[in-house]
Amino acid sequence: MSGKSTKPFRAIVVGGGLVGLTAAHILTKAGIDFIVLEKHKSILTSRGTQLAIWPQTFRTFDQLGLLETLQPILDWCKRTIVLSAENACVRGRTVCWSLWRNSKYHSKCNVYNTEADSYSRFGYAVKFTQRHQLIKFLFDSLPETAQASILLGKAMEKITSSEDGVTVACDDGTRHEGSIVIGADGVHSKVRLLTRATRFAVEPEELSQDQKTPFTTTYRLYFADLPMLPGLAPNTKYDANHDGMCAQIVYGKDSGAFGLYEKLEKPTCTPKRYYTEEDKEAMLKRWGQLYIAPGRTISDVDSFRLGDTGMINLEEGLIDDWYWKRTVLVGDSVRKLEPHAGLGYNCGVTDLVVLVNKMRKLLLEDKSPGSPSLEDLFHSYQADRAEDTLAMSDTSMKAIRMLAWPDWKYRVIAKYVIPYLPVSSMAVKSIIGPLVAGSPVLEWLKEGALPASMVQWKHHPSV
Repeated sequence: MSGKSTKPFRAIVVGGGLVGLTAAHILTKAGIDFIVLEKHKSILTSRGTQLAIWPQTFRTFDQLGLLETLQPILDWCKRTIVLSAENACVRGRTVCWSLWRNSKYHSKCNVYNTEADSYSRFGYAVKFTQRHQLIKFLFDSLPETAQASILLGKAMEKITSSEDGVTVACDDGTRHEGSIVIGADGVHSKVRLLTRATRFAVEPEELSQDQKTPFTTTYRLYFADLPMLPGLAPNTKYDANHDGMCAQIVYGKDSGAFGLYEKLEKPTCTPKRYYTEEDKEAMLKRWGQLYIAPGRTISDVDSFRLGDTGMINLEEGLIDDWYWKRTVLVGDSVRKLEPHAGLGYNCGVTDLVVLVNKMRKLLLEDKSPGSPSLEDLFHSYQADRAEDTLAMSDTSMKAIRMLAWPDWKYRVIAKYVIPYLPVSSMAVKSIIGPLVAGSPVLEWLKEGALPASMVQWKHHPSV
C-alpha cells in the first residue's frame, strides 16, 4: 500500500512547554492545522531556571511578529567574572562561549566587558529570561483560535499509526486523530518511549534501560532566584570553579538567579530523579563554605534566596532515531544539552524551523501526503540537523567541564591554558560563529530589517 491519506492534514504536537508552544506559533503562521496535547492542567507547571535566547532564535521571533513584544521580559549580561571557588581569587578570563567581536579584557578589574561590542557580530545579543515568563509569553501571544488548540490535562497513553493517519489516546479516555505526531515532550519523552516500543514490537517496560533512558547524567543542579546583593554588580555573571563543582550567579538589571552544579560520583542513566529537601541541604553542606562571588560564599548567597528552590539532574546526550513512520521528535526529546552554554531551547526552535519548512513545501505539492513521503521528509529533517546538533552537543559538554572540572586535565586547561590563549574567541570564529550564521530561517515568512552585524547570515526568507 502507498500509505496515501484522504484526510485533511493535521499535526498533533505532544508537549505544551517552550518548544511545543513555539511549534504552535510556527504552525499557525504556516496555516497548518494542529493541536497541542499537554499532560499538565496548567501551562505554568513550574518556574524552572533561566534560559538564554540566541541571535538565530531572535530572527525566528522577528518572523513570527513577536520580537517587539518579547523585549520586556528579556535581560542581559555585560560581563563575566571567573573566580576560584576555593579562595575567591579572580582569574578574570571567562570560559563561557562569547559571541562578541572584541571582548575587552580589563586587567585592573579582571573583567571582560562586552557592552560596547555586544551587538556587533550578529546584530542580536544573547539575552536571557525566566523559563516561566517565556512560556506565559508564548501562550498569551497566540491568537485565540490557536490557544483553543492547546488542550490541557491530556496525558498521552498510546500512539497508533495506520496507513493514512495516526491516533493518540490520552488517559482521560479521549482520542485525537491526525496525520503526524510531533514529540515535543522533553528529555523524558513518552513519545520517544512509545515509538521505540512500537518499532521493536515490545511493551515499553520491555525495552532495555538505554532505550528507556538514552541520556547520561554526570552533573546535578541546585538553583534559586536572588535579589540584588550589596557588592555584586548588575548585568554580570559570576562563575566560580573547583574540582567536581562550580557555582554561578547570573544577574540582570535588577534581579537574578544562582546555581550550584555538582558532579555525581559516577555517571548514571537511571530514570528521572526527584530530590528532597534533605538532598538539597546535604548538597549545600558539602559546598556551602566555598565562594560563588567575591566576598560571598555559597551559603551566604543561599540565605538570601527568593521563593522555592529546585534541584534536578542535568542529562546530556543525543539519540540516533529521530522519527518512526508518522512520528517525529524535536527539542529535548532528541538531544539534551547541559545548560551552561544556553543552547537547548534554541536548538529546539531550529528543529521546528527546518521541519516546518519541509512540511509546508510538501503540503503545497500534496495536501494529504502518504506515509512514505512523510518518512522521507523526516529523514531529510534529521539529516539536515545532524551535523549542527553534534557541534552544539560538544560545545555544551565542554562548557560545564571547563568550570566544574571532572579531572585534572580540565583543571589544567581552565587554569593554565585558557587564561593565556584566546580560546573563547577562536571557538566563536571556528565553531559557534559559523553555526549561528548558518542557522536556517522560515523560508516563507517575511523578516524585518536585520540589525547591522559583522557576520553575514547564510539564509534569508525567499519572500
